[in-house]
Amino acid sequence: MSTVADVIADVRVEINDVSKTRFSSDTSEILPIVKQAIRRANRVVQRHSIPFAKTSATLTTVADTAYVSLPSDFDIPIGIWRDDTDERLTHVNEQVWETLDSPAALTYWFLDIENSRIYLAGTPDSAETLTIRYFPTVDPSAYTTASTMPWSGRLDDAITRYVALRLQNIDEMNVKTDENILTDFENSIIQTYMYQNPPIVEGARWL
Repeated sequence: MSTVADVIADVRVEINDVSKTRFSSDTSEILPIVKQAIRRANRVVQRHSIPFAKTSATLTTVADTAYVSLPSDFDIPIGIWRDDTDERLTHVNEQVWETLDSPAALTYWFLDIENSRIYLAGTPDSAETLTIRYFPTVDPSAYTTASTMPWSGRLDDAITRYVALRLQNIDEMNVKTDENILTDFENSIIQTYMYQNPPIVEGARWL
């Protein structure tokens, strides 16, 4: 598995600074840009629903308890399904949640992110297992040069290119160039990985 140090080494090759004459410190000058790239890459793969950025977990309800705890690495929800019926629970907002009137068991859910809970309506009367699919948290704030790169290294090349271009532009402080770099970064990820999403197939229609 690649590390942040591996990416930084590749960046230095890209910007012709292997001897560290322009950027003398990996940790104070390049690592912050790598972290920024990871955060931005994470939002790109979430926004475009790239499959390798998703994960799943099993939730087990408790009889007569109206909630279950979120997975510890939860960030953005995709959906929740009942394992016994394969039915998808309906995710509702505050307005709908507060006006629900005696729904059938395990038909709706509401996200209480502040308390790390998923509230269920109606309340299950027995232990049931649910599958939640979601985008996990990718937080590089505590990363060091020894940290393993996320996504099994799939985005290392895109991140390397982004960081190299940012560093090459860092003296000029050209905002327009930074915007172009970010656009190029996002496009490189999308063009490489969007094929992983299954095509939308329209069913037969009545004539």
